[in-house]
Amino acid sequence: MTDSRLLLVVAPQNTAVGHLDELEGAARALGEVLQQNDLGQCLPALAGGVAVLYGTEVTQVRIEAAVRAAARRAGDVGATLVLAFLGHGMAPPGRSELYVMGADTKPDVLSTAVNVGHLIIEAADQPGVNGVIGLVDTCHAAGAVPDVKALVAGVRGGRTRVSLLMASGADQKAYDLVFSRQLTELLRQGLSGAGKRMGVSALREALRHVVTGQDVVSLEHDGDHFAVHELWLSHNPRLLGADRPGPGTFGNEDLRLALEAVGPAVTWPEPWTLHELDRVRHEIQRIKETGTGIGPAALVQRAVHIVDGLRICLVSRSFLTSWMASKLTTQRLRKALPAMPADAHALVPHTTGTALLTDLLELLVLRAPRVGDSRTALLTSFVAALGADAGLDLSAPEVAAWADVCGAQIELNDTQENLSRGQAERRLRLVVSLHATVADDWPESLDLWLLDDGAVCERAEVACAPTQAAVEAKVGEAVAWARKHARQRHAPLKHVDVAVPTSLILRWKPEETDFGVRLGVNYDVVVRWSMRLNPPAHLWWINDHARAGLERMSSCATKAPVDWLAEQDMGQPQDFGDLLRAGRYTRAVAFTHRPAHLKQLMELLLAYVPVVLWPDTNNDFSSAEQTLLDMFWDRLPTELAEAYRQRWQGGSAAPSDRLADLRSVWHDLEWLDFCSWFDSHDVVNGSFS
Repeated sequence: MTDSRLLLVVAPQNTAVGHLDELEGAARALGEVLQQNDLGQCLPALAGGVAVLYGTEVTQVRIEAAVRAAARRAGDVGATLVLAFLGHGMAPPGRSELYVMGADTKPDVLSTAVNVGHLIIEAADQPGVNGVIGLVDTCHAAGAVPDVKALVAGVRGGRTRVSLLMASGADQKAYDLVFSRQLTELLRQGLSGAGKRMGVSALREALRHVVTGQDVVSLEHDGDHFAVHELWLSHNPRLLGADRPGPGTFGNEDLRLALEAVGPAVTWPEPWTLHELDRVRHEIQRIKETGTGIGPAALVQRAVHIVDGLRICLVSRSFLTSWMASKLTTQRLRKALPAMPADAHALVPHTTGTALLTDLLELLVLRAPRVGDSRTALLTSFVAALGADAGLDLSAPEVAAWADVCGAQIELNDTQENLSRGQAERRLRLVVSLHATVADDWPESLDLWLLDDGAVCERAEVACAPTQAAVEAKVGEAVAWARKHARQRHAPLKHVDVAVPTSLILRWKPEETDFGVRLGVNYDVVVRWSMRLNPPAHLWWINDHARAGLERMSSCATKAPVDWLAEQDMGQPQDFGDLLRAGRYTRAVAFTHRPAHLKQLMELLLAYVPVVLWPDTNNDFSSAEQTLLDMFWDRLPTELAEAYRQRWQGGSAAPSDRLADLRSVWHDLEWLDFCSWFDSHDVVNGSFS
């Protein structure tokens, strides 16, 4: 047996069930990354490289013939056969069998479709085949699991090996090729802790963190006790050359291009040390001064700039791993990222651990700064945010020494000043509650609390007429009351939480409360659900449930911890309620569109999930626009308040402008801590004073 791969990607397009614009691109991207990660050891299934069968010419007969031909070829050379099926799948009623629809397949006519399980059995039983790995991104994908009895019999006497990775359960749909896209990204970036070769199990666990709304399923069967290696899908890019730590994704590319511009006289720094980087810089400078064997002067100067930036990254990586030690975590790295332009933020990798640290440092130093900007401003913000989140002393001598080496003394001073200002602005928070609402109408009183570092320092209750105008007038008076107490505490008031009952959440935008100027112009307004302040006896569990959900959300290291729901995901309210009670949705939930029965859904959701987002208008949020939450998640809900302000003031052409079309009800740990205060205190006390 060899350790080679033979890859065949099948992506038929069946026009009878709709057009998938991105089908060809997803199929080719998956095939290409598999080929690249095999280090050139793959065998072409068809002339010209990896076979990708795509389009309206890929019929049932052509698919079956191509798979059988690929199996024979794999058997001839002892290769592992990798089969990927993307597109439309169907299953017969009452049977968990997957049929992939070819271009000529008629809906619900099984004899015109491809039985994936049968093809996998045939391929695995082909003499000489080292094993079959199947990747299935269709509806009913888990129906591709073959009959195990057939795998343990056959002409090979059961010496068959099959590993399957499937995008959805046997009775589930699969949406937007998200499984294929996320799998391609994982194969491209690699997995920390997965070893030098990535198999189905490691990829399954990683995919379950990033593919939501559908179950990622796997199967691994090994009946060949003579096999030398376990079945593996791809080499792990994260561990290629792991015994020789070097630059990250951005540094590797930038330095390679820089040295190509300089010419062959300067060799790659090996090993990756400050001494070697200094050697490279010296040689570039020497060649620049002599003017021999170099490219354009601007490109040579850029090479010096790149080497200097990589030196800063290497110094910073050593400093952070020493200074923060065990407090340096993947989640903390992502949380500390400063605000960047959208195109720079789109480059944030899906790596973890040390690889993520290296990539983020290079992104902040080499890619994110703009012409004229300080190359260390974003870096110092990142380092300071990491230290502050870990409770470390930013005035420690080692921090100053690091900044001195990087030439970032003033940037560090600016960052510390900004941090101090931000901490002061976060100190006070006004809570205005409308929980006294009666019969789905406006309340006859408002309850107020002023929090200082999360602790209640002032309380009041004020009566009002049960109308929107009267309530908004009292909200303005509440802000004036809180500002008076804020001045006495020598701290600014920037944050206002408004606790709103379910009946008013969809009818009222508190940040638009107008008392001469809109409330949201000068204050970051966050909508909370008033029921969490003092839940009725039968809902005693909701805050504990939300706290558990927030803990799960905090472990999501690469994407926003959001389950996006389309219309077909919700079904009947009763069915959706059953899913909520079973713990199906515990993270943030966002709607891709504004459902007609949103009020009914909101009554269900608010008790079960800590964060709910929905479009304010009838404009749907596309897959591309949904990634805005990945970009801004760590700055939400504050970034929503900023987006509303920008929209009022004329909007912008930036992608983030679409955030202004999202509404939210947001509960974080700080709010749940405040809710727990009610367990041992009276809800209201006092009046305006």
